[in-house]
Amino acid sequence: MKRYVSILLLLSFAAVGLFSFPPAKAYACSCVARDTQEKLANAAAVFVGEVVHKGFPSFFRSGQTRAYTFEVKQAWKGVSTKRVTIQALDGGSDSCGTSFHRNQSYIVFAYYDKNQKLQTNLCSGNLKATTEESIAILGKASMEGDDLKGGAHGLGTPSFNRFLYISALLLVAAATIMTWKTYRRKRRS
Repeated sequence: MKRYVSILLLLSFAAVGLFSFPPAKAYACSCVARDTQEKLANAAAVFVGEVVHKGFPSFFRSGQTRAYTFEVKQAWKGVSTKRVTIQALDGGSDSCGTSFHRNQSYIVFAYYDKNQKLQTNLCSGNLKATTEESIAILGKASMEGDDLKGGAHGLGTPSFNRFLYISALLLVAAATIMTWKTYRRKRRS
């Protein structure tokens, strides 16, 4: 029994360590300078939105990404719903990573990745801005908040990471309980 508990504990800690500390990847970021009209022309989706949800980082996509859900205030291109979820490269600016903060509004320039999910990064040219500033930068929006439909485009981001975190916690809890029970039995003997 002691051997079984030791093996289970070892596997639990290995699983937690493996999924908690992904291998570090190093990329150099070099962005081509583009004006706003070029960014607008090259992006698949352009909108002003407020961040309403910041997801967990996804280690199992190409490049580490994080899902962000925006409540769309204005849309210029590629968005017709009130909420949009996009993947943003996570990490520092050295690796073209970008981050958004909850309850903040941004002009977002996004493109489709190979899985047809909206994605953005540092080189996309996202800006922190109010809706008034965005009109001054991009001109009149094609759709305002009232014209947008309910629902969400791009939702359904993988929750595999959450599943792994919960599984690892359950394994650690089970191993701890088994170890405690074994300890109590030995102590009674």
